[in-house]
Amino acid sequence: INGQELPAESMQAGQTLLDFPAGAVGEREIEGEFQFKEGDSIISIPVKSTYAVVPKPNSATISADKMNVVYRGVANPMTISFAGISDNNVSASAPGLSKGSGVGKYVMNPGSGREVTINVTGTLPDGSKVSDKATFRIKDIPKPTGTISGQDGVVKLPRNSVEIATIGAMLDDFDFELPIQVTSFKIKVPGQPSVDVNGTKLNSQAKNSLRKARRGDAVQIFDIKAQIRGNSSYKLKGVSPVIVEIAN
Repeated sequence: INGQELPAESMQAGQTLLDFPAGAVGEREIEGEFQFKEGDSIISIPVKSTYAVVPKPNSATISADKMNVVYRGVANPMTISFAGISDNNVSASAPGLSKGSGVGKYVMNPGSGREVTINVTGTLPDGSKVSDKATFRIKDIPKPTGTISGQDGVVKLPRNSVEIATIGAMLDDFDFELPIQVTSFKIKVPGQPSVDVNGTKLNSQAKNSLRKARRGDAVQIFDIKAQIRGNSSYKLKGVSPVIVEIAN
């Protein structure tokens, strides 16, 4: 077997016991021949088989059943493997799923719907196949929070700081770093009509309105429109407003 003649003690109760090092990780071959006497003749039976050597397990698979979630509008990184089967013999498929770089690495960009099922197939050394699947909930990116000069909620600022401030939007406690670009907003000074502004900074009309604000006035920045930078096709939920209390 594999170039070695087996000792007589390997034969026990009509069967041959093989005992040799497993070898490197991957698919290994067993080749040779089995000889026995029949009368004055030597009968030879070829031996040809394969077996798989897998790494010694050093990690467990732990998941929270209610956290199987992927986000629409985001490239969700995923690791997909089949226990005991090398990566080149594993295939996974689902709408929006593509192979990433690295062993077992994939990227999921979910489309429409509420759920997506990932089907995984593994090919064993004998050519037979095993399969499994997992279902993930699809969620939208949460509602962004409006900001002025990086601050959100109710902000106290002097009037001249508001004039030059940048209006932005951020995602609180979101697991992905998504660059969000504000495209327009409205500003409302007490006693003045609201002003539409394109971009992230006050235009001349908005500044003129702001100059009529008095100390302590609550200026509203609302109807903030924003999009993911580089992915304008995804429609974000409405951005929460910012209230600015004029400090002087």
